[in-house]
Amino acid sequence: MVRHQIMYSTHHRRLRHIAIASVLACSIGVFAASKGPDGGGYTASDETVYSFVDISGGSGAAVTLAGTDDGTAAVTLPFAFRFYGTQYSVGCASANGALYFVPAAPACVGFDGDFANTDLTAAPVPNDRPAILPFWTDLTFQEVGAGGVFYQTIGSAPARRFVIQWNNAYPQGSSNPITFQIVLTENDNSALVQYKSVGLDAADPAHNGAHATVGIRNAGSPANSQLLQWSTNAAVLANNSAILFTSTPTDSTGPIITATAPGTLWPPDGKTVPVQIRGRIADAGSGVNRSSARFAVTDEYGSVHPSGAITVNADGSFTVNVPLVADRHGADADGRKYTVVVSARDNAGNEANATVVVIVPHDQGK
Repeated sequence: MVRHQIMYSTHHRRLRHIAIASVLACSIGVFAASKGPDGGGYTASDETVYSFVDISGGSGAAVTLAGTDDGTAAVTLPFAFRFYGTQYSVGCASANGALYFVPAAPACVGFDGDFANTDLTAAPVPNDRPAILPFWTDLTFQEVGAGGVFYQTIGSAPARRFVIQWNNAYPQGSSNPITFQIVLTENDNSALVQYKSVGLDAADPAHNGAHATVGIRNAGSPANSQLLQWSTNAAVLANNSAILFTSTPTDSTGPIITATAPGTLWPPDGKTVPVQIRGRIADAGSGVNRSSARFAVTDEYGSVHPSGAITVNADGSFTVNVPLVADRHGADADGRKYTVVVSARDNAGNEANATVVVIVPHDQGK
C-alpha cells in the first residue's frame, strides 16, 4: 500500500520523500520506546546505546552448541546474577535463542520443545523456567557456515559483564544467518540484548523477528504478571539495535542475616586467635548486595576492634575469621565479652545486621 502511495506521488517530490521516510521507519523496526514495569518491577527500553561486543573472533571466548539443532548447554555465570529477586549462577543456553536460569547444571535438560516459541502472555516456556528471550524461535547451527553460542566474561569484579552470543544462527528455512547477544551486567543486574544482524530478505518469514518471541519472564508467569514481552511474531527488530531490560527494586525490608560463632574463647593465654563466624545472608526482594557485607567487633575492654569485609558466596553463605585476643582481667568474674556484628545491605539499599557474642571466660567452669 505504501508503494502505491509513492507511485501516485511521483509528481509531488515532497510527498514522495515523506512516503519513503515512512517505509524506512517501518523497515528499521520502530515499535516501542519502552515497556513496563511488569509485576516484578522490570522495564524495557530501546532508547539505549547499541555497543555490540563481538566475542566470536577474539581470544578468551568459549563456544558451545556448534553443529547442533534444538540443543541446550549449561553455562556457569562468573557472578551471581539477580533475576526477579533470585540470584543465579548457572544459565541454560538454548540453540533456539533463549537463556533459561536453572539452579544447577543438571537442570539444563527437558527443553526439547523450545523450538516452538509462544506468546509469553498466554503460556509458559518449557519447564516454566525464568528466561531471557532475545530471539526465541526455531534456530539451527547445522547449516554450512553456521557458528555456535559463544560466551565470555569481560572486565573485573565488581563491574564484570558476561556476554552470551548466538553467532551465525540460521532460522529454519532461511538462507542467511542472524547474530545477536545478551550482555549481563554484574553491578546492576541489567540485561542488554543487542542485534547485530537480524534483517534478512524482506520476503524471509524470519525477517527482523517476524517469527520470534522477544522478552523476559519469571517462573509462574503469566499468572503472576512477572513477564515483559517486547514482541511476538512481529518484525519490529533491526540490525544494529538494542533493548535494555532493568529492574527497579521496590522492597523496603533489609536482608535476613544468620550468624553463629563459638561461644567461648579458651585458654586465656593472651594470643590472638582467628574465631570463625559462619552464616547466611538472604533477601527475597531486590537481592543481596554481596559486596556490602562486613563485620565489626566491640570489645568491652575497648582495646580490640577488628573490622573488615565478608566474602559472600552465590548462595548467600559466608565464613569469616575474626581475630580476637584470648585474654581477660583476672578479677573479671563474668569474663571478657566480644560482640561481633555482621551487617549487609540489599540492592534496594536496606540494611540489616546480626550479632554474635564470644566470651573469654573467667575459668573453664564459667
